[in-house]
Amino acid sequence: MIGGGETSILIPSSTTMESADERIRTLKVGQIARAAAVFRVDRIVIYRDDQFDDSRFISRVLQYAETPQYLRKRLFPRERALRYVGILPPLRTPHHPTSSKVSTLKVGEFRVGLVVDEVGSDDGAWVEIGVERPLPLRTEKRFRLGQRLNVRIFSLKPLAAEPVDRSEIPHYWGYETEVIPNLDDHVRSTERLVVATSRRGAPATPELLSQMVHEGRRRRGLEVVFGSPARGVDAFLSSETMEGCCMINTIPHQGTETVRLEEAIVATLSQVNLMRSLEG
Repeated sequence: MIGGGETSILIPSSTTMESADERIRTLKVGQIARAAAVFRVDRIVIYRDDQFDDSRFISRVLQYAETPQYLRKRLFPRERALRYVGILPPLRTPHHPTSSKVSTLKVGEFRVGLVVDEVGSDDGAWVEIGVERPLPLRTEKRFRLGQRLNVRIFSLKPLAAEPVDRSEIPHYWGYETEVIPNLDDHVRSTERLVVATSRRGAPATPELLSQMVHEGRRRRGLEVVFGSPARGVDAFLSSETMEGCCMINTIPHQGTETVRLEEAIVATLSQVNLMRSLEG
């Protein structure tokens, strides 16, 4: 969350249409994942483009990149979509710890866990959190084997954790990934401010960005929509829906004929982030 409510970016299923090389497609999605993490994006939404639907590939790579390294082998079986995930840039977010030693754990520390053994409800379960051994999870709730959840270390001797809601974690904890069938339907139904990025949009001035940030806070969130490599956002939205969006050009004096999606994401989110920081 960049501040002022949930932040989502909406990208097309045709994001990867410009290359048939799976390495390049994987790296492109990885760059988007990295940008989302840098700017604390809460959700990446993939909307379907009938001209090219690579939504399954994009969503799988995004989900893999967001998952802590110590859970990837358990949660992702071998599949073609993940053939080149070794080239993905690491996110280095708080939920991707680099230490795997029990001795480095601290009371109050949060971790992403995976239920690896279930026992009676009175005794809780056992969770993998990326250290030498699974930890007992003290809870009256029932969790299924293989379920991912967030936990907090509440005891070191004996070592034990408890489940927590994502809302209880005070720092950035990664993004969620979602695939939707129709962008127009989604935009018309959302209560958050929708910002459509377009070369034909109004130039991003401090005044416009300030208005956008204030409105996003009032509506408890911001959704930034990006077009496909072949078509702009207006190709996916009706004229009526477009009227309800804030259309903005975040690279008004671009020196290249085209701007790649991953470049547009960085340019747009950096400006929103700066304006929110200046306004507190």
